[in-house]
Amino acid sequence: AISLNVFNNSFIIGLIIRFGFLLYIIYYSLFLSKYKNKYITMYIVITFIYLVLFSINVLCIKGMNAFFYEMKNTFKAFYFPILLVSCISIFKNNRKLLDFDIFKKLFYIYTLGVIIPNILGIGFSSYAVTKTGNIGFFYTANEIGAILSILMVFFINDLYKKGKYIKLLLSMFVILYMFTFIGTKGPLILFIILVLYYLVKYFKSLYKEKKYGFLSGVSLLFIMFLSLFILFIPRTNFYKNIVVHLDYLKVDSIDDIFTNEKIFDHFIFSRRLTFMKKTNKLYLKSSLSEKLLGIGYISNYGTDDISMKMVEMDFFDIFYRHGIFGFIIYISSLICFLYKFMHIRLKLDNEVYIISIVFAFLLAFITGHVLIAPAVSIYVLLIIDQFYSKVSDNL
Repeated sequence: AISLNVFNNSFIIGLIIRFGFLLYIIYYSLFLSKYKNKYITMYIVITFIYLVLFSINVLCIKGMNAFFYEMKNTFKAFYFPILLVSCISIFKNNRKLLDFDIFKKLFYIYTLGVIIPNILGIGFSSYAVTKTGNIGFFYTANEIGAILSILMVFFINDLYKKGKYIKLLLSMFVILYMFTFIGTKGPLILFIILVLYYLVKYFKSLYKEKKYGFLSGVSLLFIMFLSLFILFIPRTNFYKNIVVHLDYLKVDSIDDIFTNEKIFDHFIFSRRLTFMKKTNKLYLKSSLSEKLLGIGYISNYGTDDISMKMVEMDFFDIFYRHGIFGFIIYISSLICFLYKFMHIRLKLDNEVYIISIVFAFLLAFITGHVLIAPAVSIYVLLIIDQFYSKVSDNL
């Protein structure tokens, strides 16, 4: 964040560290790991062949001037599937490498990295213009919001299962405060969904145990919490940004959002559907090699109509930017895990992993900056691999 916001330098040390880490994990998976799997080796080799072909296609069509930018974004995108598959070797060798508490501690660290700078007034802004928000010592609101959304599941689940309800209630106020001053919609919506999920679960347990008096007390407490939330929300960056957005779109009633396609796209998806339509037109006009290998991250290079705008919906960006071949390679790693998980989803009590993974893919579909952002995708793949290592003996 400092490198990008203060020094305007996009070649950050984090990119070097991540690239080195990726190379080491691939080397470990192929040569050092005691756990050998021909499918992992095959996937890495096929991905490498695709990346070579994509690089050659970029050089032939766009030249060396665009090469570094294309490769940087390609590395960020394929960081997720390569590590997702490669890390299986590590987890197979050491099942206790990660545990539940690590994800919980990571949530503490990121929360402090957002809240403390905000309190001191030294954090970075969530938006460059118009809207307000604070993301602490991080670079983008979507990325830090996604990380917090994915990790908070472990934190809240831990407090709920341990029966620390007072601490849970206080923590919910802190999380609510944090998500509302960041200013984005996604994390707050997922937080509300998560709270309602555990609330319903708790109500059901009280009802089964016939603790009707306690159930009434908890219901009253929830109503008080909801009332405080309603009173508090107009003072937040989240609410101010909603008002600014509605004023900009000149929305007279809530019905306009759902009856006007343009307003719906702008307000709900921040024009991502419009960007998708434009990118789709560019893709359809592209050459056969670009349809198969991808149009890359700079469209219409060498013309007066250059476009570098992403859709910011991860699965669509992967398809358009890396074509039919790239998308099949990318998505196949996820399909393999999904197939495995379908056999255990109803048999084992691993709801915290399932909820976190579902949240990650919801954000990837709606707001992006999850699977193609290494800062976020590292946690998604670690959670998936940790989940797999926990249940693989039961498959």
